[in-house]
This record gives sequence, C-alpha cells and structure tokens, in this order.
Amino acid sequence: MKNVAAFVLAGGRVADLGVLTLRRAKSALPFAGVYRFVDFPMSNLALSGVDRVGVLSQYRLSSLMDHIRNGASWGIVGRKREVHVLSPFQGEGNVDWYRGTADAVYRNLNFLKGEDRVLIVSGDHVYHMDYNRLLEEHVRTGAHLTMAFKRFTREACRSFGTADVDSGGRVLSYQEKPASPRSDLGSLTVYLFERDVLEHYLRLAMQTGKESYHLYEDVVPQVVASGKVQSFLWDGYWAYARTVDDYFKASMDVLDPASGLDLDRWEVFTNADQAGVGDVAPAYVTALAGVEDSRLSPGCLVNGVVRRSILSPGVVVEEGAQVTECVLMHGVRVGRNCKLHRVIADKHVVIEDGCQLGHEGAAAPFAGAPQFHTCGAVLLGRESRVAAGARVGANTQVEPAAVVAAGSQVDDSSLVKRMGEEPWFARW
Repeated sequence: MKNVAAFVLAGGRVADLGVLTLRRAKSALPFAGVYRFVDFPMSNLALSGVDRVGVLSQYRLSSLMDHIRNGASWGIVGRKREVHVLSPFQGEGNVDWYRGTADAVYRNLNFLKGEDRVLIVSGDHVYHMDYNRLLEEHVRTGAHLTMAFKRFTREACRSFGTADVDSGGRVLSYQEKPASPRSDLGSLTVYLFERDVLEHYLRLAMQTGKESYHLYEDVVPQVVASGKVQSFLWDGYWAYARTVDDYFKASMDVLDPASGLDLDRWEVFTNADQAGVGDVAPAYVTALAGVEDSRLSPGCLVNGVVRRSILSPGVVVEEGAQVTECVLMHGVRVGRNCKLHRVIADKHVVIEDGCQLGHEGAAAPFAGAPQFHTCGAVLLGRESRVAAGARVGANTQVEPAAVVAAGSQVDDSSLVKRMGEEPWFARW
C-alpha cells in the first residue's frame, strides 16, 4: 500500500474484561496461546504492505511497548519501514492524556510524512484482512473515507456504529451504538481516509471545546455528511472480545474449525520472545495424560486431562488434574487432582493440589459487573494463587496477586480482593 500510513488504536484499559486488564492495555492481552490481540491488526498491516505504523496507546504501556519494540517481528523495519508506539507527550504546555481517539490521531499528525492516505484500525480485534482490497474500493469510488462493515443481527448492531448505504455502497448516514439500529451493517473500526480530509475534520473537531474527541463521533459523521464516504463489506471472521463473555467465546472459536477463525491458515506474526516461544522445547504430553480438541503451546507439560482448552507457553498440568474449556496463560501451574471448568487464568497463576474451580450448569452473573460476565468463567488475575483444597464458584474473579485461602469456599458471582485494596470495579 504505497503512500499509506497507519495508526493502530491500541487504546487504554477496557473495564469490561475485569481483572485481565488491570495491569495491561487490552491490545496486549494474550489470546490463542502465543498471540496478543495487537498481533492481528499488526499482521494485517504487514501483509498489506503498510510501511509506517503508529501505535496509539496510553494505559500501562510497558507490556505493549516490550511486545511491539521496533516492529521487526512483523517485518516493518528498515530504512523506510518503521513502527512507533506513540504515547502522550509534553510539548508547548500540553501535558494532557489523549482525550479520545480523534485527539490521539490529531496530536500525532506530525508522524505522517509524505503519505496521501491514512489507514486507522483498532488494536484489539481478531480478523485476517488484506487492506489492499479496501484501498482498491477507495480509489475506484473516489471516496474521502472508506469504512469496513460486517453484517450482524440488528440486536448486535446496538454495540457498534451502524450505517445506511445505497445500492452502490455509498454511506448515507451513520449512527454510533443506536438503541434501535436501522441497519444490520456494523462498523469494524477500519477507516481509510484521504489525508487532507482527515486533517481538515480533525481540526474542526478540536475547535468545539469538548472534553473528549472520538473519530466515531466527531469525525466520521461529519465526513458522511459531505457525501463521499464508501462502505467496504467484509464477510470473513471478526471478533471484538470486549467483554469476558466475548473473550471466552472467541477463545473457544479458536478450537472450532467451523468458526472461521483459522490460525493455521492465517499468517499471524508475533514477538516470539515476548510470546514465550523463542527458545523453549515443544509441548510434552506424558503417557498418563489425555488431550482432546485443545491447543497446546511450546513449553507446556501435561500430565493430566485437558479438553477443549488453550494452554500458553510454560503451562504445567499435574497428574490427576482435569482441565475443561479453560484458557491458561503463560506459566500457569495446575496442581494434582484439581478440577477446572471454564477457568481463564492470567500469567503465572498457581492453583495448588485438590482445588475445584468453576462448575457446569447455571450461575448468577458476576456481581461486580453483571452485564458482561455471565458465561460461567472463573477469572484469575496475574500472579494470584488458589491454595490447596479451595473451591471457587462460577462467574467469579480473583484480583492480581490475591490469594484464595486453603480449603476455603468462594461462592458463585464473587470477587476475591487483594489484601487491603478496594474492588477493581470501584476504581473505574
């Protein structure tokens, strides 16, 4: 994609994912064993031939910056190829955090050089797209802005931006998260702007004196009103794992050949060192173990039974343990004779011998945020510990570094706090 630069909206923290994003930006959250969410748009950009990429983020950047580094893992590196993580900076009296996506792009317009067009994509969506197809449609129609859409149910479109289009695909109107969608076309947050058009409408937005500025609210509707916005219809797999329920579903899609999420066919690149697969041995499954419909990463040691689960590098499952429909991230240890059902465990969690986490059957939603955690999953924050013999109910969350006491019972829908801290949902 010649004369096209890209911004990746790697954003801040998404509270809807609870303890999983207390210490990292959502775009840096591990997914499918060895990947992170940001790997998917970064791989799409690399395969589409985009040479300049700015990653916009400001919440707990260390994990994301360590992962992105200089872009070499995606081949976007060299004399004329570069990736930069663009965080807020001090300059001429402006020391604010980014005040929304439009503000973040506006304050980094100096990142652009001689490019005629600007591609803006979200850093936390799971999909495989050749952006050159988007560019072809953009050039063919002479659009000021081309946006990617996918057909959803009308109910689902209440969570997206939606558009009415004519028979030629021209966008006639746009609404963000409407209560009563008029269309089944949901925006995928993939925007290709003419550079001068983007700069013009960003400057107009900044003159309104608002507290926050977003592309979907302060730029896109205004460009639509100009009459030169084109739709690009996408029919491939796409997931926005905003909530705990969405994250669990997308993870299970990895294991379902019919879902369309085909990691074996997609070319997805990652930072191998950060992913934990740089210099480790292949996964080892002992003679005592059983593995069904699961995805095991390098460095795993399995001595128990694993069914429909995803194990990241370095996960250990001891003898007699049963792991079903779980997502276990890097370095998780599951002790002997444990029984885990729908557990999402962040990095370096320890589950000691004889514990039972989760259960089949109905459970009330997580009490701290019932609108987005209903799937029954037990969320264990990074470096938390479940001591021997403890029992933890469904739709529960354990904060990072918190301890579930030995032999204790945690009821369904509960939160285990780290000692001396208020609940995570009270902080946001």
